[in-house]
Amino acid sequence: MSSRKQARDGLALAHALPDRSLIAMVAAMSLLAALTFAGAFGARELSARWARGAANLMTVQVPDPEKPAIVPSDSAAASRADAVLSLLQTLPSLRRAHRLDTQELDRLLAPWLGNTGTSALPLPAVVEVDLTSGATLPDTFVTTVQSEAPGTLIERNDDWREQLHAIARSLLVCAALAITLVGGIAAAVIGMATRLGLGARRDSLIILHGLGAPDGYVAGRFARRVALLAFGGGALGTILAVLPIAVVSRLMAPLSGAAVSHETWPSLLRDSLHSLTIGGTSTDLLIGLGCIPLIMTILGWGTAQTIVRIWLRRLP
Repeated sequence: MSSRKQARDGLALAHALPDRSLIAMVAAMSLLAALTFAGAFGARELSARWARGAANLMTVQVPDPEKPAIVPSDSAAASRADAVLSLLQTLPSLRRAHRLDTQELDRLLAPWLGNTGTSALPLPAVVEVDLTSGATLPDTFVTTVQSEAPGTLIERNDDWREQLHAIARSLLVCAALAITLVGGIAAAVIGMATRLGLGARRDSLIILHGLGAPDGYVAGRFARRVALLAFGGGALGTILAVLPIAVVSRLMAPLSGAAVSHETWPSLLRDSLHSLTIGGTSTDLLIGLGCIPLIMTILGWGTAQTIVRIWLRRLP
């Protein structure tokens, strides 16, 4: 059996290359790359979702809310807060307008003021406004609000949205650097394994080279063997990364707007794997994970080709 395997190999690389060590190291690098890619992908998706949600939310603050609004003479007198709410109700793009009550304001200010209550403070009325997707406030609306309730502040979430995008971009850059570093380490490991194989078969290679064997033949043999081992390690590392990625995706589902479910760990693992099989995970993420073994294969093939050719050219 061993002799047949060696004959098929041609250069007996099955005995020269450290198969198990190379597969284990490439699998570890692939696992790190898969986890890094999945983390960056998840951060980007959450940031995009939150940014889209923040774009539709606004906060309206009305100072002295119980004072009469400045309204035309043919309108009934109303408080400033009621006047602003009435104007908001006229917006065709309005989805919801909610004025925070005293308890909600207490909870909102508790991190800064504690639980002492805010009844003695001259607080403005705070209205949460939720618009339809892509909608904006017309300039005439802002002018009308200021004319009826001077000093009203309308806070858009553009700054928050920009910060979310900046965080997502920084995470993507960090992930790209980490994946590049992992790829460099994987190339170094593959290079060392190839050099070990060259050292183990040095005498045979010198004889073949002296007899006129082309460099492409020897380099191709090494490259195919290393590429096969790199593919095995890449596939193993990616498969090992699927379960933790699925569990973390399931745990982060409430942050993306999915329903919160209190599950035991066995059911969590089952549902996580089920969500992968039925397409609950983004297709882009699955495609990216599937590319990792292919990238490791190409990396192994190219590294082995380069090192073997350089080594052969240095022979006398």
